[in-house]
Amino acid sequence: MTDPRATLDLDDRVPLHGRVSTDPSRRDAPAEDLTGVPDQYERLLANLARADRDLQATEPGGRSSHLEEASTIVFDLLYSLDFRNGGELVPRLAALYGYFANELLAVGRSRDRAQLGRLRDMIAALRQSWYGTGAPAVH
Repeated sequence: MTDPRATLDLDDRVPLHGRVSTDPSRRDAPAEDLTGVPDQYERLLANLARADRDLQATEPGGRSSHLEEASTIVFDLLYSLDFRNGGELVPRLAALYGYFANELLAVGRSRDRAQLGRLRDMIAALRQSWYGTGAPAVH
């Protein structure tokens, strides 16, 4: 399988996320810039770290509220994509977010901490690429 990170080049200066807010009550508020996207990645990684601790500490079969919160963040990121103005990167990010969501479901079922670790590494690389290129403009 091709590494999904290899398909992204975040250096393109196109609007990717039309609306991003770290406050769930303000999901429809327009974003002035993309600072909310890396914040969402940070929140996602923090929830995955807590989920990893849950998986290590709890009995098999227990649900992790942190995995559920991580899924919510992934779907918020997917919802915020600007498909109309975002160019060719938007479908790639959508596919990547879909992959993340499927992996979260799989981890919830299998409780596989190694799989969760690989997912965390991918999200950390995506977050790093976002910081490394500067934020594209949002319209």
